[in-house]
Amino acid sequence: MTVSDLLDRTADTMAAMYLARRIVTGGIAAERNRHRRPVPILNLHRIADTRLEHRDTLSSHHFRRLVESLQRVYRFISLADLDRVLATGENREDLMSLTFDDSYGCNYVYAVPILRSLRVPATFFVSSGYVDSERTMPHDTKNGVVGLPNFTSTQLRQMAAEGFEIGSHSVSHHDFSKESDPLVLERELEKSRETLEGICGLPVTRFAVPWGSVAHCTPALLKAAAKAGYERVYSHFGGRNLIDGGRVGYVLHRICSQGEPAYVRACLEGYRGRVSYLPDWRHGTPWAPEFHAIDIRRP
Repeated sequence: MTVSDLLDRTADTMAAMYLARRIVTGGIAAERNRHRRPVPILNLHRIADTRLEHRDTLSSHHFRRLVESLQRVYRFISLADLDRVLATGENREDLMSLTFDDSYGCNYVYAVPILRSLRVPATFFVSSGYVDSERTMPHDTKNGVVGLPNFTSTQLRQMAAEGFEIGSHSVSHHDFSKESDPLVLERELEKSRETLEGICGLPVTRFAVPWGSVAHCTPALLKAAAKAGYERVYSHFGGRNLIDGGRVGYVLHRICSQGEPAYVRACLEGYRGRVSYLPDWRHGTPWAPEFHAIDIRRP
């Protein structure tokens, strides 16, 4: 057994123990009874049966098995419906949302047909500068994986026509943790929105921060996003979205996990994390803390 296999097995075992404890001790039931059942957003990247060496890729078989397993527990809702649930200030259902990041055209070939057949809504956050191009995402170049196909305008238009939401992931998958130039922020946010709206013919009102850590969700970026017309921003930290008396934060949290179904479900229930805070720059108060799923496995 390799070290990687041992880490996988350890993570799965710990996740199963965590989930069992949450169920046996009544933690999940208590959330339902208080009408305060948090809603997680699962974020994935690339679904494909090619170039499986890419660290953020799930095979189509694994993806279908994952979604079908989660459907036995959760009801998938769109991000628009999630906004409405959070705004009511109460929730007793087991709900979740699904998003995808980056510009991987393989998602049109492999993910969209599965989502369509299972009637699962999803939002695709697209870095507009890669659409209709053969350019490689910067993090893929760094990891030595090049030549992955990007979305085409035709694919995005078809996806939007079928009801899948298209959101912005900046123009170039920019690292905003190192950016303070207001002109760069404006260009990355506004040009991406304009390009995607021109392709899809629909408003683009949601923005997912590339990498999405606390360091990347800077006050300057959030202000620029609001100025650019984005109604909601999505991070990659913070875990589940809490039911907080009808208050809906400008930044909602997402969980990136792509292991076995039981492991992913444990992450969606708060498995293994840290507490993160991000000041709400509009209200001057911190949001409630939540756990952030940390996948200890490595490719």
